[in-house]
Amino acid sequence: MRTAKYGVGVRKRIDAVTKLRAQKYKCPRCRKPAMMRVASGIWKCKRCGLEMADGAYSISTKEI
Repeated sequence: MRTAKYGVGVRKRIDAVTKLRAQKYKCPRCRKPAMMRVASGIWKCKRCGLEMADGAYSISTKEI
């Protein structure tokens, strides 16, 4: 895990993004929590093999 050396606010944001990136998400096809991040914006289900492109750090981007 990388650590930021600039202040507590930056470290908290980096920790939040790291937790989002590492957690498992529900697959839209098989509905099991098996979607994992392969690369930036590439997600793959370990169970059914579905690959999709979406958000860089979480499976879906926030609507503005």
